[in-house]
Amino acid sequence: MSEEFLWCEKYRPSMIDECILPERYKDIFHGFVSTGEIPQLLLSGDSGMGKTTIARALCKELKADVLFIKASEDGNIDTLRTTIRKFASTVSLMGGYKIVILDEADYLNANSTQPALRSFTEEFSKNCRFIFTANYPNRIIKPLRSRLTEVEFKFTKKESVALAGKFMKRLKTILSIEDVDYDEKVVAEVIMKYFPDFRKVLSELQGFAATGIS
Repeated sequence: MSEEFLWCEKYRPSMIDECILPERYKDIFHGFVSTGEIPQLLLSGDSGMGKTTIARALCKELKADVLFIKASEDGNIDTLRTTIRKFASTVSLMGGYKIVILDEADYLNANSTQPALRSFTEEFSKNCRFIFTANYPNRIIKPLRSRLTEVEFKFTKKESVALAGKFMKRLKTILSIEDVDYDEKVVAEVIMKYFPDFRKVLSELQGFAATGIS
């Protein structure tokens, strides 16, 4: 399936304000944009909560040169020594930071790749930043994790209720754009079943869409 076909990619927010997150998280990322400064980051939390989306949106608003690596697929030591080093060692043509997003970094080898990244975050710190995302941050070795500013995605009960409502509104817009007939009660049930995994909710509803959501 192409990214254009998958709803979770087609409707992925591209700006910080478009992300369905509590304002306290948005304030953190807006702060990075307003100052133009970003630390080495670790975004942690359950699957589908928006870690990768906010990382991409942050890079876009910072107008940074970005290298995106799906660590679960391409996070081997050879990738580090070639692709990442080549990218991180040169100055950005835009004049700002270069940013490497290591998605699903908890899949990186703890004996070879993670120790190498620890030194990379220091070696290229003048012009390159690293954003790690992880569902299981305890799998990130302590020497690397200690060099990262961690933002843990964890919602309060009150925040969860508000976010579910916002997501319902977003889904109704998507379903209308896709010209899908739906029953609001069924959509609400899917949200409650998979919340806060927004990606899973979208995937499930897209699967139902062929015959109508009722």
